[in-house]
Amino acid sequence: MTWHTVTSITKEVYRISEPIGVIEPRFGVLTVNMYLVIGQEQAALIDTGMGIGNVLNEIRKITALPCMALNTHFHWDHTGANARFSDRAIHESEADLVAQEPDVSDLRQSMQSPTVRAVLPTGFDPATYRIIPKPATRTLYDHDVIDLGGHRLRVIHTPGHSIGHVSFLDEASDLLFTGDTAYLGPMYICFEESDPAAFAQSTKRLAALPSVSTICPGHNDLISSSIWLDELAKSADSAVNGTASGQLRDDFIRGREFDFDGFSIWLPQ
Repeated sequence: MTWHTVTSITKEVYRISEPIGVIEPRFGVLTVNMYLVIGQEQAALIDTGMGIGNVLNEIRKITALPCMALNTHFHWDHTGANARFSDRAIHESEADLVAQEPDVSDLRQSMQSPTVRAVLPTGFDPATYRIIPKPATRTLYDHDVIDLGGHRLRVIHTPGHSIGHVSFLDEASDLLFTGDTAYLGPMYICFEESDPAAFAQSTKRLAALPSVSTICPGHNDLISSSIWLDELAKSADSAVNGTASGQLRDDFIRGREFDFDGFSIWLPQ
């Protein structure tokens, strides 16, 4: 099993995935996804994953263009390889957070199991694993446009999972990169920095976009259904407004889980 799995979405967009589910299955997701978007002048990697292995090696197999890191949000599994990039962008409200080193001691411990060690990259030492913090070199704002040269990404502020979470819309190919705001699996809106009401509004905003052919999420598989964002928005509204029933969870992650078709939404207890 190779650590990074690379899949072509279009001739200019690639998904690079890491098997987070092998390291910590209790998160309920199989992969953490990064997306390489290539323009004529430069490239961008949307999220940098867990920082296990060298994702730049995968990028250089595809393009020699300079590559910036665009973070959807500051969580460790989306910023793990930020230190490998000289140009790093995140929403202005999380610029301070991304510069702080997260505690990954539990992950170092779980990586010691024979099952996990068997799939880790050759030469990787779990005992030394850490996320090297790096400050952002650029701050993002709602409606910003990232111009890669003939390929543009529009920034959409989608708070909820975290206060500064953003999504990116590739208007030329109708691809929407949603990070942890929209994916098939458990969506956690129960963390200290989460905001359920903002999450519901963010899902409505994404559902109102005029043309999205494919959702490229931060975890698990791509979503090609044109109506799925509408389903997510309705489900989020019912969970936040109390018209759906949820089940209390108090083990690995604490919250109230609302189950829907193919995904769930976790709100605070």
